Order: sequence, then structure tokens, then C-alpha cells
Amino acid sequence: MAKSGKVVQLFQKPENFIKTRARELKLGNCYISYDWEASGIANILVSRIHTNGNFTLGIYLVDLLCLGIKDTTFKFNVGIEEMNYFIELVNADEVEYNMVHNILYGAEAFANDCGFKAHKDWAITQYLLEEDNDDIPLIEIDFGEDGIPAYYVGPNDNPAKIKQILATLDKNVGAGNYLFYIDENEFEDDEIIEDGNEQSFKQIYYTFTGAYRDKFGENEAYTLDKNHIAEIWDQKVDLGLYSLNDELDDRIIGCAEEYESIFEDKSLESISQIHALLIKNPHMPLFYAELFLQYKMIGLHGKADAIAKKGMQLFPDFLYLRFYAAHAAMVDGELEKGLKLLNKKYNLDEAFPQRTAFAEGEFMLFYAALCKYFMANDNLIDAITCSDALIVEIYKYACSENAILDLLSLIKAKLGEVY
Repeated sequence: MAKSGKVVQLFQKPENFIKTRARELKLGNCYISYDWEASGIANILVSRIHTNGNFTLGIYLVDLLCLGIKDTTFKFNVGIEEMNYFIELVNADEVEYNMVHNILYGAEAFANDCGFKAHKDWAITQYLLEEDNDDIPLIEIDFGEDGIPAYYVGPNDNPAKIKQILATLDKNVGAGNYLFYIDENEFEDDEIIEDGNEQSFKQIYYTFTGAYRDKFGENEAYTLDKNHIAEIWDQKVDLGLYSLNDELDDRIIGCAEEYESIFEDKSLESISQIHALLIKNPHMPLFYAELFLQYKMIGLHGKADAIAKKGMQLFPDFLYLRFYAAHAAMVDGELEKGLKLLNKKYNLDEAFPQRTAFAEGEFMLFYAALCKYFMANDNLIDAITCSDALIVEIYKYACSENAILDLLSLIKAKLGEVY
């Protein structure tokens, strides 16, 4: 003990030395993995030279696309042989210090804007770098993909980690404002359309449609105005399930609940039962819609068309039946017939100008039918504009789900093997 009673510390811990004195050491050579620009992932090694000729190394794993400094560590006071071992491990080329400085601090800042903090040991290893101030010349480095955060699922990213990363991106940059890439083998219809996977599916959707727009958008003609469609949704869509008439809506909802088992049966017996119900209650438009769907389901297309025609005559403002028929026509390849049922218009408010508002389901059915129409005409840009509206409620309406899955299959084929 010293006379003052304080403990005399003869040897300083490496962490404390790095934090307090590393910047006094001479900068040595710096290295970066040779493929960092193509991959968006950089392994970086920065060396400081001790007066005894040994080196202290800062080693960094950096994701320039989204996550920033994913891992970092240091090696304190090592010899030249050990240093060469780590250079070889990094698989790197020598590079000037200013480049790695801009990459490290730039990636850390970009990731922070996305909601991600640097690895905990960055609190130590950042002191192996020069202070981040105006003395360091600014080098323009691209972060993200064209400035857009891009998360590539890594081989060690488990479902919980993926969910956490996506939630962080949603909170900080907003859904649809970043790119999300997973292994193509994970893109299976029977896996992504499950409870709990909605967010992952939406990111798959935004990734594929965004890539298609980037690759083909400027070369394809389009007719739809996505801002106008958004305006219809935001300003005119009522959340009623079946109609805009409260009294009729209540009756339809009650009918749907009471006869749910019959509607789900989809057989000749259920058709017979619905006919009997229609005779007793000829003022219920839902029975016409259900009969149409059940006739189509079992392949009686002529009877389906007949019941649809009669129902549309009796209930011209019950647009669900018209849109069911239009959607079915598009699926069957009867494009002009389907478009005629949509009054040959591409916007819901223009097709039915007598209406001042539309139910949510009417909106979805209209643009699902239109999406099928554009797909059949190989106009995927307009189909994507429709599907951008449908993705809002992907799991609520079967027509939305089916249209988007079909569209994604076409997009994957167009993009090629890279996706």
C-alpha cells in the first residue's frame, strides 16, 4: 500500500488501456474483406503498434445494409505472427485507415437510425479508432440498398431473432420502408399463410414487389394511380362487413352466423338448403351470393351465372355479388366479361359514381378482381398497385390472399434465380 492508503495498480487491464491510451499508439495497417462491397458485409481489422513492436488489434464484423456493427473484439499486445493469423482469417485486403473509419462509423450511425445498437464491445473497440471528428476526411459510402435498410436473414437467425429485428424495423422506419430477404426455400405458400406469420409474409411481399418495380418499373406501362386508390381507401371506405345500410348489414351478419355450417358445406345438399331458405326469405341478397359461390365451387357455371344475373337485378346495390361474379370471370379467363361487371373502370369510385362510400369487403373484392385482370394481361406493375391495396388485409379476405400469392409466383418467375 502507498502511504496515502490507496492501492497502487501496477498493471492496467487491457480494456482500460484501450479506452485511455490506445489512441496514443501509432496506427498500423488496416484490412477489410475483399468482397465487402458486393456482399454488404465487411470484416475489418485495425492495428495499433506498441513501443515494444507488438500490436493491439480491433476486429469488427459490420453489416452495411442494416444491422451495423454486429460483432467486435480486440486482441491485446500480440506479436506479428498472431496478427498475420487474424489478417488471413479476415480474408482481407489492405486499405487506408480513412476508408475503414468511414465504414465503421457510417454503418454504426445508419444502424442506429434503424433502431439497432452496436455490439456491446464496441464500447471498447471504438477507442482503437481515431476520434470521429472533422479531422477524418469524409468518404461517400453506400449504406443499405440505395439508402433503404435491407435485412438479410443470416444462417444463425432463429425465428425469435427475425421477429425481433422486423419489429425494430417496423417501429423505426415503418413497414414497407425496408427490404427483407430470406432463403428462397422458405417461400412456401403452406408455410407463410399461417397465424403469426403475417408480418414475415408482408415483408416477403414488399421485398419481391420492390425488386420487380426496380427492375421493370420504368419499362412497363401502367394505368393505375396508387395515390387515388389510397384516397378511396382512406376517405370513402366504411368498415361495414356487407353493406352500407346498417339495418341490412345487421340482417346479413345474423344470416351469415345462423347458416354458417350450410354456407361452408359446398355441396348439392347445401345448395338445396340455400334454395329453400331463399324461397322463405326472398329479400336476403346473401343467399344469392352464396348460391353463386357454391355453384361455381362444384362446377355448375351456367347455374352460377343465372343466379348471379337474377341477384344483381334484384339487388343492384349489393356489390358483393357483382364482384364475386367479376372475380370468378377473371379466374376463368373471361377477362372482358369480368371487366364489364366492373363497369370497365379501373377505379372503384369511377365504376360506381352513384355510391358515396364503399364497404371494406367491396373494396377488396374489386381490386382483387382487377389484380387478376392485370396479371392475365401480363401487366404486373398495375397488378402490384392493386395488390398494394390488398396486402392491408391479406388474411381477412380469401380473394386478397389468392391474388397476392398468384402475383408473387409470377414475380418470382420474372425476377429469375437470384430471388
